[in-house]
Amino acid sequence: MQKPIYLVITELFPTSDSFRGPYVYDQVRAIEKDGRYEVVVLRPTSWLHKEKNYEYNGIKVYRFTHYDLPSDMWPGSNTWLSLRAMDKCLKYLGIAYNDIAVVHAHVSNNARFANHVKCQNAECLTVLQHHGYDVLGLSLGRFSTKEWHRKRALRYGVRECNKIDLHVGVSKEILRYLENNEGIKLNGKYVLYNGVDTDKFFKKSLRLSSKNKTFTIGCVANFWELKDQITLIKAVEILVESDCINIKVKFVGTGYTREDCEQYIQEKGLEQYFEFNNEVDHTQLNAYYNTLDLFVLPSYWDSFGCVYVEAYACGVPFMTAKGTGITELISETDFEKWVIEPHDYIALARNIKNYMNKHEKQILNSAIDIDTLVRNYLDFINIDKNTVAE
Repeated sequence: MQKPIYLVITELFPTSDSFRGPYVYDQVRAIEKDGRYEVVVLRPTSWLHKEKNYEYNGIKVYRFTHYDLPSDMWPGSNTWLSLRAMDKCLKYLGIAYNDIAVVHAHVSNNARFANHVKCQNAECLTVLQHHGYDVLGLSLGRFSTKEWHRKRALRYGVRECNKIDLHVGVSKEILRYLENNEGIKLNGKYVLYNGVDTDKFFKKSLRLSSKNKTFTIGCVANFWELKDQITLIKAVEILVESDCINIKVKFVGTGYTREDCEQYIQEKGLEQYFEFNNEVDHTQLNAYYNTLDLFVLPSYWDSFGCVYVEAYACGVPFMTAKGTGITELISETDFEKWVIEPHDYIALARNIKNYMNKHEKQILNSAIDIDTLVRNYLDFINIDKNTVAE
């Protein structure tokens, strides 16, 4: 008997040239592994770029053209052309709309495609997953500061989102951001944390403890203001001034605030305590995490943050700041040990020093294994599709 189709529509999917969207790839693999559905991945591609279907690590990705205007000029423009292109793609693949049991679109701009499937097959469950706090894309494009554009984006986003059966957030906080938009009414919601493929990320061996060993802190992120790497640098400065000199921070990432961070380090004469790398190949990230004693990213505006759970899966605890979705996985009793107020480098220095002295075990209040998280999600949507929206 042929399995029902689980249709994924996303622009967030890796290619041989770009690793953007690895968490969606891992999610697709986990749904496939569960065995209840045949998973088909469609990737909308702008009419400005002629790109072909491809395969990424065993997952076939089929492209169809969307006809959005450049720079998100007028959200929802030329939708009928984009829907027709999806129709042609499905026909080429031999997929009838009645064969689709679930259509799972990523980010609000792709809600229109899920709703189109629903129009052709009323029995299909529509799922829309949100990954960033700007859930309706109000800040996208060169016209994002224009009131007319924001009103159009809001009106269009609310209209499409309100048709969706189930909204999935990578944290509770992101769903709260969505619900705060005027006019939004969620028919159903579910929190699906970005899990970890534990075949890729795992603890290799016990690190030897020694008074003379350098305590190594890792930080993987783009150098953007909201990632706030400068807070970690200032915290380490405090530790060094208090004679905590067996310490090293290994930064990975590029971005517009990196130059300021490097300049600050030079001005303070702290070069020996910091290392900068532009990137680490994703296949080498497990090895990188396994060199660390602690992972610190004091970001204060992140819907979740996969790097935290990647480090945790490798046996490395993490510290962050309030405003990041990952804090939902930290219990109230341990909260202040691992979470600071945004920009509070004094508290961060104190927390790092406490961990260096005590090495307390970090315990999360949720599973992080992606197979477990996806299995629970699929159980939820299969209990009774008619009750999902309740």
